[in-house]
Amino acid sequence: MSIKLISNLLAIFLISGILLSGCKKDPEDDIKEISGCTDPAADNYNAQATIEAKNCIYQNRFSGKYNINVACDQSSALFSDAQLEIKPASNKDQIAFFITSSSTDIHFLGRIISKDTVVVDTLIPNFKADLKNLIPLATESKIITVDLGIKSKFGLTKDIRNLDGDMKLKLISKDTVEYNGLKIPPITLDDNCTLKATKQ
Repeated sequence: MSIKLISNLLAIFLISGILLSGCKKDPEDDIKEISGCTDPAADNYNAQATIEAKNCIYQNRFSGKYNINVACDQSSALFSDAQLEIKPASNKDQIAFFITSSSTDIHFLGRIISKDTVVVDTLIPNFKADLKNLIPLATESKIITVDLGIKSKFGLTKDIRNLDGDMKLKLISKDTVEYNGLKIPPITLDDNCTLKATKQ
C-alpha cells in the first residue's frame, strides 16, 4: 500500500469522524416531554408536566360546608336558616350542591367552567315546597309540588373562602291547589335571588 493511499484513507477517516461528532444529539434533546395539568391550583396538578394538557380539575376548590344567605324577591323564606355543602361529583367537571334548611332540601349539579366559576342550569322535577315560603302574601302552610328550575353563575373569591352569584328561579306548578277556600290553577312563578356563601 502506497504512502499516498494511506494518507488518503487517514484523511477520509478523519473527515468522517469530524462529521459524525458534529451530528451528536444535544443532551437537552433527550429530555422527555410530559403532558399534564400545569396549574398549581388544580386538584390534579403535575409538577413534572412540561406541556399543558388542558385537563385540570378544580372540584376541591369549591368543596366544603358554607354558611349562606339567600335573598329573593319573593321566596327568601324557602332558604331561611339554610346551609350549603358542595361535594365533588362523579363527572370531574361538575360539583354537587346540597342546600338544606328546616323547610326544604335542594340538591343539584353545577358545571365548572373555570377554576373560580361554576354555572348551574337545572330543572328539579316534583319538588315539594310550602306555599307560604314561596309567596309572601300566603299566611298558611300548604305543601305543593312544583318543578323547580335554577339558573345561576357563581364565582369564588381569590382566597376560595366566599362563593356568590345571582340565581334565577322558576317554579312551575302542575296541579290546581285549594288554598283558603280558593282554587289556584297551575301557575309559573319567576323569582330572582342572590346567594352569598362563606366556607365554615
